[in-house]
Amino acid sequence: MINNSLRGAVEVLASSGKVGKIYGAKMGILGILNEELLDISAQEQRQIKLLAETPSAGTIGSCRYKIRSCEDLNRIIEVFDKHNIGYFLYCGGGDSMDTADKVNNLARENKLELICVGIPKTIDNDVGGKLQSDGTFAICDHDPGYGSVARNTAINVLEANEENKASYTSDPVLVIGVMGRKIGFIPAAARLADPERKMPLLIILPEALSEEDWQANLEFITDEVNKKLSDHGRCIVVISEGVQVGDLGVLYDSFGHAQFSASERTVEQVLINYLNGMDRKDSKGRAQSRLVVRGIARAERPGTRQRREIAYVSEVDRKEAYEVGAYAAKLALEGESGFMSTIV
Repeated sequence: MINNSLRGAVEVLASSGKVGKIYGAKMGILGILNEELLDISAQEQRQIKLLAETPSAGTIGSCRYKIRSCEDLNRIIEVFDKHNIGYFLYCGGGDSMDTADKVNNLARENKLELICVGIPKTIDNDVGGKLQSDGTFAICDHDPGYGSVARNTAINVLEANEENKASYTSDPVLVIGVMGRKIGFIPAAARLADPERKMPLLIILPEALSEEDWQANLEFITDEVNKKLSDHGRCIVVISEGVQVGDLGVLYDSFGHAQFSASERTVEQVLINYLNGMDRKDSKGRAQSRLVVRGIARAERPGTRQRREIAYVSEVDRKEAYEVGAYAAKLALEGESGFMSTIV
């Protein structure tokens, strides 16, 4: 969806008659620091329209670079000044909005004629201010990108249910690990596959379990799995990558965020090891399963396909992504700086 937000912004800016060249920064803020700017305005209109059908963020690229010093900020201003940049629209998640805010503050402090506007895009659905008691965000309804990953997750669970029905005599438990870090919106979307709750589906949200007692979490999940097995003979578990199940050997990015997909162990692997009793083998080395039925628990991890698969895109999400990008450009043209375009 990030590409369609880019398209929305580019089309509004290009049609305004108020801007000259429109640049894309190759690999996000790194493209500005390295002065690698792509002239998007030189592209044919049909190429711009194809952004709506282009998956991932490969058109311009992205990064996880945290602005570290005044030197970085001064370099950004130097490049902007050299290329006569008057508008800075930055698209991405919370860290990207942090970057946009830093650039905006620098511009204000130095009385620069630079308008900065944020364009949210995150499948985690976590850019919207504080989460309130009623489950809504303080400043927006949801983020572009979430609608598509929600649809992707629901379709995956529907298909996984058919697989599980066909193989439960040997593999009664299927554990699917999904992205989202410590935010449970992506696993929660699995319920869209089973709104009437007829499927033997168990959804594990990080917010619902302990942040410290991983052993209690594993025991709780095991009990819930066995309840499904007792009732249905099989179980599908959708679990967030950020659920506390012990030390995963996690790596961290420059913003200090856990990169669960690059960890030594993943939450779904730890869980199936526990369910299969890999930690309690008998004298002959045979695992002593914790499942109440015969067979094993197996795991899968969709990985980055959750944020790149254009085949499962939500048309509502695609439309909203365009509108958010277009509105960000409108804000910029009106001189509104320091804001993020949002869905309310």
